[in-house]
Amino acid sequence: MLSIGLLLLSLCTPGAHEAGLATLRKEDLARHVGILAAPEREGRDSPSQGLEEAAAYISEVFAQAGVEPLSDSVEFWKANSKRDLVPVPRAGALSASQTAQAGTFLRPFSRRLPKADESACYLRLDPGSGAPRSFEYGKDFVALPHCTGEVAGELVFVGFGIDSRSEGYLELQGLKLDGKIAVLVEGEPRHAKRFGGMEVTEEAALWKKLRDLREARAAGALLVRRSYGPPDGSKHVPGTEAARFDAPGLRMRHTFADWVGVAPDQRPRETLPALELSEACASELLGFDVAAWAAKTDKAPKVNRPKLEKRRVLLNGKVSEGEVEIDNVVGRISGSDPALAEEWVVIGAHYDHIGVDVRGRVGYGADDNGSGTSALLELAEALSASRPRRSVLLCAFAGEEDGLLGSRALTQRLPVPAQKLVAMINMDMIGRGDAAEVAVIGITQNPTLEKVLDRARKLSPTGIQKLILRQGEELFARSDHHSFHQIGVPVLFFFEGLPIERNTDYHTWRDTIDKLDAEKIRRTSILVYNTTWLLANDDERPPPPRE
Repeated sequence: MLSIGLLLLSLCTPGAHEAGLATLRKEDLARHVGILAAPEREGRDSPSQGLEEAAAYISEVFAQAGVEPLSDSVEFWKANSKRDLVPVPRAGALSASQTAQAGTFLRPFSRRLPKADESACYLRLDPGSGAPRSFEYGKDFVALPHCTGEVAGELVFVGFGIDSRSEGYLELQGLKLDGKIAVLVEGEPRHAKRFGGMEVTEEAALWKKLRDLREARAAGALLVRRSYGPPDGSKHVPGTEAARFDAPGLRMRHTFADWVGVAPDQRPRETLPALELSEACASELLGFDVAAWAAKTDKAPKVNRPKLEKRRVLLNGKVSEGEVEIDNVVGRISGSDPALAEEWVVIGAHYDHIGVDVRGRVGYGADDNGSGTSALLELAEALSASRPRRSVLLCAFAGEEDGLLGSRALTQRLPVPAQKLVAMINMDMIGRGDAAEVAVIGITQNPTLEKVLDRARKLSPTGIQKLILRQGEELFARSDHHSFHQIGVPVLFFFEGLPIERNTDYHTWRDTIDKLDAEKIRRTSILVYNTTWLLANDDERPPPPRE
C-alpha cells in the first residue's frame, strides 16, 4: 500500500502536466475563434441569438473535453429560467436514458431591457390582399425597440430606404408613401466604391431612414434583416462547422452597438411603428426574392423598384421594459486529490461582445473576447487531460460588456463556497500585438502571485519573453476578475499588452478574425495553463488580495 506522500505524488506526475500541454494547439484556437466571431454570431450581444449560438458551441466543446456540469445545474436552471432545459451530457459518459439527468452548462441570470410582448406582436396579410396569412414571431419577424405601435396599410418597397443626393441615390423620390407601410432592407449597398466602400455611411442608419420615412408621411415600416457574411463579402457555406451553430429564425435586438471614438447615430424623438423581418418573410410578402435583389444591387447600386401587387398588412409591435434571460456557461473539472478536490481554481473569459449597430455593422469581437474564450476552451481540454489536485471551475461569462453582469451574477450566487476559491484567472483580449509579450494585471493587489508567474514561465517553454506587470491599473476594474476580487479572491488578469490604445480596433467593427495572431493566443494559453497548474497543485494557497 502506498504511503500518503507517495499517493499524492502519484496523483500529479510530470507526465500529467505534459499530457495537458500537448493539447494546446494553434489550429484549435483558430477554429474556436472562427466559430465564435463568425459574422453569423452578429457580435454576441447580451442577449442575442448569436450569444445563444456561441453558448451552444462552448457547451459542446466542454462536453467533448470531458468537463462536467455542476452538481446543482438542473435545480439552478429550473429555479432561474423560464425556458425548457436542454441537457448537455459529458461526452460519451451517459446513455440516452440518462441525458435528462445530466444537467446543463448554462447558468442563467437576467437583466432589464426593452422586451417584446410576443403575444401582442403580429404581422398579418389583410384578407383583401388574397388568402389571409399570419406570420410567426421569432421565425418570420421580431419587434424593434423604440418602434412600437399598431398600424395597417398598403406595402411599398423602398429598397434600402436611402435618399442621398451626394451618392445620387434617391429611393424615396417620386414615391407616394402617405399612409403606406414601407418595406426596406437593412444597411446600404455593399459596393466596393459606392457608399464608403468597405466602411458604412450614415445613410445606412435605421434612425435616419425612419426619420425620412416619417417626413414622407409613411404610416409604418418593415425592416428586412440581411444575412451576414465576412467583411470581405464572402459567406460561410451552409453545413460547414462555422455555420453549423446557426439557429433558425430571428431574435429581437434589444440594444444596438456603440463604438469607441465614434459619435452614435441619434434616434429621433418619434419613430414609426415597425417590425424586423427575415429575408424569406419579406420575399413572401413582396412576391420576389429580396436577398437576390439586395445582392444584385450590391454589385451595381441603382434605384430599381420591382413592381408589386397591391397588398395590405396589419402590424403591431409592442415593446416595454422587462427581464431578459442571459446565460453564463460554467463547468467543472474535479480535482484528483481527495484532500484538495473541494478547493477550486477559477478560469474565466467573457464570450459576449457588443452586437450590431443601427447601420448594420457587426462588432465581431474576435479579439474582445473571442481570443480569451478560445483559450478557455483549449484549457478545458488541457486541464481535463491533466487533472490537477484541486478542482477547476471553467466560466464563460456573458454581459461583461454591460458592466461585468455575468461574473457579478455568478459571484453573488456562487456554486461553491467562497472560502473554497483559491484564485481566479481571467483572459480578455489576448490575440493582438507582440506575440512574445503579455500583460498580467493583479500583481499590485496580489504580490505573492508574482512568484507563481515566475515558476509558471519555467515550468515549460511558453514563448513569452516579456511580462508587463504592475501597469494598467486603470483596467483592473474593467473585466470579470474584478467581481472575484471584490469577494476576496486572489486574481490575475491576462491581457495582450499595454496601453490598450495600441489596439486601434478596440470596440469597433474592425475587430475581425483576420487580425488575430493564433500563435500569441497559444503562448498566452500555455502561460495560463502553467499558472493554473501550480495554483491547483501547490500545498499552500495564496493569501487574500490587498485592498
